[in-house]
Amino acid sequence: MATERRYYDDSYTARFSGDVTAVGEHAGHPAVELAETWFYPESGGQLADQGSIAGSRVLDAQVDDDARVWHVVDTPPSGSGLTCELDWARRFDHMQQHTGQHILSAAFERLKQAPTISSTLGAERSVIEVGIAHVDWRLVQAVEAAANQVLWDDRPLVLHWTDAGGIAKFPLRKPPKVSGRIRVVEVPEWDWSACGGTHTRRTGEVGAIKIVGWEKLRGNVRFAFLCGSRALRDHAWRTEALLDAARRRSSSDRELIAHLERAFEERDELRK
Repeated sequence: MATERRYYDDSYTARFSGDVTAVGEHAGHPAVELAETWFYPESGGQLADQGSIAGSRVLDAQVDDDARVWHVVDTPPSGSGLTCELDWARRFDHMQQHTGQHILSAAFERLKQAPTISSTLGAERSVIEVGIAHVDWRLVQAVEAAANQVLWDDRPLVLHWTDAGGIAKFPLRKPPKVSGRIRVVEVPEWDWSACGGTHTRRTGEVGAIKIVGWEKLRGNVRFAFLCGSRALRDHAWRTEALLDAARRRSSSDRELIAHLERAFEERDELRK
């Protein structure tokens, strides 16, 4: 039987009592199945949760073809009423990135009618491939401003359950990849996506959305972005590096690039 995945309706439970219903392995590593779980298995471009079950470390979580969730552990526990705990910092980080991705993708679609072709939520930074031919910093600033305004509005996310007959009433950005029961995640007056991932309760919890680079790919553009605490940490080291470099050159941070350009020109002249 398929594992009861409780995170679909509740992404905020980080500690629960679990019953081991099967012991097996995944990719050569010991794994256990729980009757119901809040651990998110890797899927849809989102990484798996980690944590512990009765003191055993949960290193990964994967779902098989029968919709059974296998918790990859260092030592397989057994029994009922076991204390299960998610790595909450990791889970909340993933929630920030995933919710931010929905909002950012919708911003590209609303401002430039540019669809998101694919998305991957990485361990350090996330990427979306967008169907757009040209990009510059002015466009990036406009998209970021629109996306972050949705965060500042602190809109509550709404979860809907529907099926193939009812999905047409939702203005989805792309058709669902699953059949049967379909979960739609709504950002009010902004985005509707068929998605099985974990998300924040409100857009304000995402904190910030920042694009940190892009590259052309297959006629599209792949954008790297950071949300929440990742964006804050990135801003911190970049600011430190910029101000420290400017201080060493006795110039303001806004003048640093011009200073470097002059230095490169002088170097080239000296080489000649």
